[in-house]
Amino acid sequence: MSLPDLSGWQDTRTALHQSMQVLRSARLLGTDPLPNSLEYGTLPARYGATTGPLKFGGELRLDFAKAAIIYRDHDQDVFTIPLTGHSQTTLFDAVFAGFVEAGHAFQPNRSKITNNTPFNVNLDAAQTYTEVMWRMFTALSRFRARLYGWMSPVVMWPHGFDLSFLWFARGSEERSDPHLNFGFSPFTPDVGQPYVYFYAYPVVKGLEQSVPAPMRWHTAWATPGGVLEYEKFACESDPEAVVEETLLEVQRRAAARMI
Repeated sequence: MSLPDLSGWQDTRTALHQSMQVLRSARLLGTDPLPNSLEYGTLPARYGATTGPLKFGGELRLDFAKAAIIYRDHDQDVFTIPLTGHSQTTLFDAVFAGFVEAGHAFQPNRSKITNNTPFNVNLDAAQTYTEVMWRMFTALSRFRARLYGWMSPVVMWPHGFDLSFLWFARGSEERSDPHLNFGFSPFTPDVGQPYVYFYAYPVVKGLEQSVPAPMRWHTAWATPGGVLEYEKFACESDPEAVVEETLLEVQRRAAARMI
């Protein structure tokens, strides 16, 4: 089944992205440091994203389709805060006021929480992206399951609002060991639409010559890599299979150059 159209959802995308950064603030308070800075990532879920279990109890969720942040503890919703009527800054304040009422008094870092523009969420668009995100998570997870070697989990990064994971040619340290990064981004200005991507670190000489179609080489990033635009696979009868098979071919070709 083809993927739905994702045009005209900029305001909704912005609201969800900025709300993810509120989840990050809670995750950093409730998660110990992890390898490769994974404490900064959130966990994809069918409804959107979650901090996962927090060491002070419960989890904080962002339900995309409901356009709401929900704190759950002991299998019950403790508080629910709709995005509508908020900006990023007021949502942050409301969430951490909710934590205080629940008995958790924090001093969160709000240095990255700066936007005062009111959210404008379209619930239909939010529901559409919920489907797309989960199907792309499924495609990446299927692809990941077919690889050998050390890999990070697939996480959703609040900074870029993208899903991604690392595959290591050897070692397991992102800052020093050779690896490939595979992911899905809902939008960046340099591409202008959702896309699947990969890059190699350190840069692999000649890799741009072996990127399989319909992926193309993209040089606008600090580390150049491959881009597969949404329009090139969304209308296929099985988009997940196109993504999975394309990335398998990418990994095979790239890994051969990294040995």
